[in-house]
Amino acid sequence: MSTEKYYSADLTIPIVEIYAESREQAQAIMEKFVEDISAIKAVQLSWDEADFTIEENVLDEVKGVWVVE
Repeated sequence: MSTEKYYSADLTIPIVEIYAESREQAQAIMEKFVEDISAIKAVQLSWDEADFTIEENVLDEVKGVWVVE
């Protein structure tokens, strides 16, 4: 039996608002975020590809609710 070990975790970070003018700009912001945290990855972490989906939320002014498009 080996005494070697490593630790793992599933991490969820809800990004609740991205200040952007378009879906493409929001995508670029998220890619930059993932790139910026890669400095830690290079030294202490190993991960699979980052997985995220950009959602556009539009206020339905008639109903007064936010709708995901």
